Amino acid sequence: MRTLETGRGLHCLDIGQGEAVLLLHGLGSCGHDWEPQIQTLALHYRIIAPDLRGHGLSPAPHDGQPWRMADLAQDVAELLSALELDSVHIVGFSLGGMVALELAQIKRSSLPRIASLCLINSLPLDAARPPSLVFTYWLRRTVIALFGLGTVGRMVAGKIFPRPDQERLRNSFITQMQQMSKSAYLAALDAIYHWHWRPRADALSLPVLILAADQDYTPVEAKRAFAAQLPDCRLEVIADSRHGTPLDQASKVNALLLSFLRQNITSTETR
Repeated sequence: MRTLETGRGLHCLDIGQGEAVLLLHGLGSCGHDWEPQIQTLALHYRIIAPDLRGHGLSPAPHDGQPWRMADLAQDVAELLSALELDSVHIVGFSLGGMVALELAQIKRSSLPRIASLCLINSLPLDAARPPSLVFTYWLRRTVIALFGLGTVGRMVAGKIFPRPDQERLRNSFITQMQQMSKSAYLAALDAIYHWHWRPRADALSLPVLILAADQDYTPVEAKRAFAAQLPDCRLEVIADSRHGTPLDQASKVNALLLSFLRQNITSTETR
């Protein structure tokens, strides 16, 4: 395994050999949180797991400008250009899925071809933001202003990992959140809230897998409706899971990812 600092200073794990699989983490997380997937997928593929800007070991810009989802995608695009890959399979969880959707919109000859896309508990937003998103956004902003980022970390951890046997996952999430700067978290939260995805006609004319937890923030039916709009998309519902599906149902996620990747590596090689 090696770590890289390329693109706009993104810290990145690079492990394994074979076709490249890019893992994009969620809000308040980092590339290391993909460890259950890295251990399995790196036996077969080259795994690239960056820390998004302001997360983990990746610095946050200090230009005072608000973050847009397109900015986070551009960071990753520059990383991929620096790695000089021919093609890449992208797996995006929550915020990482939003970044992945933005990446699919970028047309640049220097970028690798996106061979397939997997979205985990992630959904594009249109101009009409659901009331649940508005409530969550202002609740987190208010709690951070009054009590700090650590309190939000404990609040979120208790919601996504509520069972007694998930104490290690709760504590790990809280620790990760406490290590993040408040300004970076708020900038990323703002980027999510103000994101409005306008799909290019051919942006998702590729194989797509959507993994939806049965107890995620957004309902399965919303993801099912999105999947129905895509020409080559499969939806899998993960039972007994909340938002942190790659961690609370790691074995199921790994099995579905391996099956999806094997299918699409075979199909892309024969095209």
